[in-house]
Amino acid sequence: MVATGSGVLTERVREIGGRVLTGGAITFEEAVELFERSDYDVHELFHVANRLRLNQFGNRIHLCSIVNAKSGNCPEDCGFCSQSARHATEIQKYGLMSTEEMVKAARKAGEQGAFALGVVTAVRGYSASSKDFQNLVEGIRAIVQDGRVEGHASLGIMGHEEFRQLKAAGLTEFNHNLETGRSYFPKVCTTHTYDERVNTIKAAKAIGIRVCSGGIIGMGEEPTHRAELAFALKELDVDEVPLNFLVSVDGTRQENVSPLPPIEMLKAIALFRWILPTKNIFICAGRQHLGELQSMIFFAGASGAMVGDFLTTKNRSVSDDLKMFRDLGLDFDGPLSAASTPQHGSGQATLTIASAH
Repeated sequence: MVATGSGVLTERVREIGGRVLTGGAITFEEAVELFERSDYDVHELFHVANRLRLNQFGNRIHLCSIVNAKSGNCPEDCGFCSQSARHATEIQKYGLMSTEEMVKAARKAGEQGAFALGVVTAVRGYSASSKDFQNLVEGIRAIVQDGRVEGHASLGIMGHEEFRQLKAAGLTEFNHNLETGRSYFPKVCTTHTYDERVNTIKAAKAIGIRVCSGGIIGMGEEPTHRAELAFALKELDVDEVPLNFLVSVDGTRQENVSPLPPIEMLKAIALFRWILPTKNIFICAGRQHLGELQSMIFFAGASGAMVGDFLTTKNRSVSDDLKMFRDLGLDFDGPLSAASTPQHGSGQATLTIASAH
């Protein structure tokens, strides 16, 4: 796992890492160089990333999962997405689940120790007056009033009025990924713009809703695009950062893209930690590409992971994941207040149980 090469560059990595550990920042140019180069000891990246994680969160980790509240027939053309109507994929398709089903899923999540239930729908977005949106607002309100878990959601592109209604219903966190760097985004999606995603994040934050935003690594982008994504998230000051690694699905435009080598995945996690030292960075889809190195995500700086199945693809079993976390001596029981700022020796642990529709 050690890249044999320039000792001079390894010393440079140590110098930048020391700066980050003492409260300084890595520059965009430095990040691009470290994303691109391989002639240094990557363990230097991991060592600093792990210390940054421990300084911010201790051994507490964040666990999350998702419920697919609507599947398929999305009009957008995101090249990675199995739910796009423009792709011939073999997935189950169904309309929006009922309020009763959302509450049932929330109760199941609460019974299994969950802190929040994330409601996810495959759509471009919603207008405040649409029937489906009003049903979602009622679903979130019902989850919150039931009192077992917090209500979170990922509902596409929206504006101030939609977020106002969701917050009034009790929504506390919204997921909206940037997906990739700005300059690469047109190669991933052409049916909406990068700025529409950025504006959605800004609208949620303006209303006072926490934002979970990250992206997908390994869609054919260059290393500079990964740095673009990380620095965009830093500029937007998002609250949590989910990192995905492309899972190629037959029938999508990216069906033939090969997974990144495990060392490149871990390197990306570490550099995101260097750029975003205080953020909760958790690893979601594509973790299986790491094989036997899955436990290394924490040494590389991740502070959490997604457990349970994804929207349309499988994850490994929750029991296997929980055993791994326990074997690593990580604490994921008993979430802290979502409003608290993690300090040394503590962190936010959120377990959101996925429910099949």
